[in-house]
Amino acid sequence: MRSDTILVLTLVGIGFAGASPAWAEIRTITASGEYRMGDNDTRTDAKRLALLDAKRSALEQVGTYLEGVSEVKNLQVTKDEIRTYTAGIVEVTEQATKDVMEGATHIVRVDVTCKIDSGGLAKQIDDLRKNEHAKEELLQARAEADQLRQQVEAKNQELAALKSKAGAEPLLQERQQALAKLDAQDLVIRAARPLNARGGFVEGEPLPAQDRASMKAMLLQAIALDPTNVRAHVALGHVLQEEGDHEGAIREFRRALQIKPDLPRAHAGLGRALVSSGRRDEGERELRLYLATVKPTPANQRNIERVQHRLRELEKQDDRRPNQKRQPPPRRPRRDDR
Repeated sequence: MRSDTILVLTLVGIGFAGASPAWAEIRTITASGEYRMGDNDTRTDAKRLALLDAKRSALEQVGTYLEGVSEVKNLQVTKDEIRTYTAGIVEVTEQATKDVMEGATHIVRVDVTCKIDSGGLAKQIDDLRKNEHAKEELLQARAEADQLRQQVEAKNQELAALKSKAGAEPLLQERQQALAKLDAQDLVIRAARPLNARGGFVEGEPLPAQDRASMKAMLLQAIALDPTNVRAHVALGHVLQEEGDHEGAIREFRRALQIKPDLPRAHAGLGRALVSSGRRDEGERELRLYLATVKPTPANQRNIERVQHRLRELEKQDDRRPNQKRQPPPRRPRRDDR
């Protein structure tokens, strides 16, 4: 018996021709992902695989629909860009799981839905494409997710080719790890949606308490699934910093740097948290490490200016303390902000 994935897609109340501003209303898209279980599959894994494809299919259908909406057409964004932006905006909700027997084949089907407002989505896409940092993060997250999906599909094919259960265990473990990483990546993207709407974390502009609590819960879940997810640690560090938990923030930024040394945005977050906790010398050093390692791209320019401004403020405070010795700027090779 071999494993295979079949996608069943349905659009409710949507046409694809002649879209106009009058269509700017709530629409519902449904998608179903079906996974045909093989001898080495468990129902739990089958459901995860069906859900993964159902979500991906729903987002692809949203993108196809939006291509025909005049407000989105006016933005002159490509289909690929629309697909990337919708992942950071649209929430896909699991609705139901069904088990079907087709002869001796056990099929697991998962249904999902998402509701969209074409006019509202057009504005969100426009705002997001102007947010260089959020756009870059989404592009990187999508590339990583695509790579993980390829790994999952490769393991599916290897498992389907096995003639017996012998040798299946290592492949199943590798697939489990890839699925966990995908689930974690999805949670991080979902958690970032309130940030995408305002341009990221900004000192002095805290997130609403409800958004912050929801974001924190998703990030903790993501880290439990994949402790090596750097984005989750950095984002959680920012959330804890906003809550006033400077030590917790320091811990998360340091964990991110343990996974990916010289990650510029982790240095920036760590520097701010150290300064806030009263460790100014350490904080200044981390902020300077950020400037020494960050790539001066449009996506990073806003944060570069913030860090430079913060360091000037700290230097002015040092000028009022004549006996204070300044730390020399660190020398580090430049790295891409990835």
